[in-house]
Amino acid sequence: MRNRVLEIVVVLIDFMQGNGASLMSSEEVSMTLEAEGYSEEEIASAYSWLMQRSDNAPEQFFSQFPTSGSSVRILTQAERIQLSSEAYGFLLKLVHLSLIDAEQLELVLERVTVFGPRAVDLEQVKLIASSVIFEDIADLDLLELVDHSGAQSMRVN
Repeated sequence: MRNRVLEIVVVLIDFMQGNGASLMSSEEVSMTLEAEGYSEEEIASAYSWLMQRSDNAPEQFFSQFPTSGSSVRILTQAERIQLSSEAYGFLLKLVHLSLIDAEQLELVLERVTVFGPRAVDLEQVKLIASSVIFEDIADLDLLELVDHSGAQSMRVN
């Protein structure tokens, strides 16, 4: 569930930072998310987490100027083999949206290396990233149990 909440948080930040905020209300965004298959509980959790975080640092989400440099973390050869381009793109988006910082990105990449030579897909990276963002180590135990032939998220982000 946490990875789905993370997907919603990404959508909401995109909505707030983009022109969508002037065109749609939060109720319309919620209805759109529900139509995409997200539950009311997941949407409420995302709104709640985002509001709590924005109360602590509102300028971080609404500023039009980046708070840090625009450098990009280059993957090592081993990381490139292990991480799909979609998964790495998702991580870069989290950095760009200030959902994770450089240290948290390194933590996610470190956790990816735990998988050894196996490739880590987008859904697994979302689960790892959500465990870092929401500070929930328990989610990592689920990685071995994730069935990727079943219901994956509707968004690639």
